Amino acid sequence: MDAVEFFVNFFQTLFGKEKLNGFKNKLLLNEACDLTRFILICIVSGLAFLIVGMVVLFYFGLDIDRVIILGVILFFLPFFLFYLGQDILFEKRKKRKENLLAELLLEASVFYDENSLLKNIKKMSQIDLPFNKDFDRVLREINNGSSITDALNHMKILNQSKSIDRVIDLFLHGYESGLKMEMLLKETAQDLLENNSILKERQAVMLVTKYTLFLASGLIVPSIIGLIIGLVNGLNFGLVSNLEIGLSIEARKELFELAVLGAGIYIFEFGLMSSFFLALQENNKKQFWIYALLLVPVSFTCFFLAQTFI
Repeated sequence: MDAVEFFVNFFQTLFGKEKLNGFKNKLLLNEACDLTRFILICIVSGLAFLIVGMVVLFYFGLDIDRVIILGVILFFLPFFLFYLGQDILFEKRKKRKENLLAELLLEASVFYDENSLLKNIKKMSQIDLPFNKDFDRVLREINNGSSITDALNHMKILNQSKSIDRVIDLFLHGYESGLKMEMLLKETAQDLLENNSILKERQAVMLVTKYTLFLASGLIVPSIIGLIIGLVNGLNFGLVSNLEIGLSIEARKELFELAVLGAGIYIFEFGLMSSFFLALQENNKKQFWIYALLLVPVSFTCFFLAQTFI
């Protein structure tokens, strides 16, 4: 456990207490595990990556300095991958909740009681929607001594969503002012439905662009470049050299190797740029890492396989 405490303090110093608490909240809403267990899993996985990686690197004869550097990278790789997985899972859950906010408000407008917000929270915790666990958590906090306002504000902090904040503020406003909420809830739900409809239309328009970019960067462009390289590689440089035209065989080979290296760098950059624009299109920059981890290996696989077809 000393190692776990060390890494908790290390990440708190590196990223700040606020961001670490934010990640704790993500683990809570994902129903994964607490931060201590998460770091313990990462440490064990990192040690496994480190041991296997160093054995493989030593087998291929790398010098000790490179082995140590790559070993450190392999040790921290599970921290990055597991964090990325939890973060993306949290964002997907949040997006699903945001898409169902209008349905929640329409449901609430049917049974909403202006005289008791606590009754409303109990009923919302029983609705068959992703919010029921959130409101159930709010109820537990109230039963443990928190005020209704503090418990709902804590729900806002946990979800980290402006849309959900707007709905919670609406409930709190009605609770504090005693206003008739039925029509207000329906009007807000209607606004959310209209916004969702606009977003869906926009996503449908952008879908063709998304898959075109995905196919171009992952399959089409690497395959075409690979086929051209395979074709050039199959030419008989010795025959051209006997005619004493152009460069020597050695110079042509060096130039060809540089061209292949340049093509590889281009494919790598194209994969990264495509991943960035795909994530930007989805309005979720964190998706960049998922697309990059998928597109770059796939594009290089197509690039090298295409060279063997000629």
